[in-house]
Amino acid sequence: MNGGNAIGSILLVNAGRSTSFRAVKKHIQLLEERFGDEIKNIFGIQTSALTANEASYLVGFRTADEIRNRCVKAEKETTKRLLSKNYSS
Repeated sequence: MNGGNAIGSILLVNAGRSTSFRAVKKHIQLLEERFGDEIKNIFGIQTSALTANEASYLVGFRTADEIRNRCVKAEKETTKRLLSKNYSS
């Protein structure tokens, strides 16, 4: 409109149970106490950057190893699902 060029766009979608994107402070605090830097090591983001749905989900894990094991399982499930549709990952 004013001579600028759009180089990209982004769409945020909240398909989770919480209607808020911001995590409950209590969840963030619990995750930081329980896992320290492991959230950052596993996902590459600070614990404080998690959405409400992400933090709520992760609170259910007792150890970082449980989170890692679930990530591995999810990757295998995704690969299997994509291969069944003739997509390669």
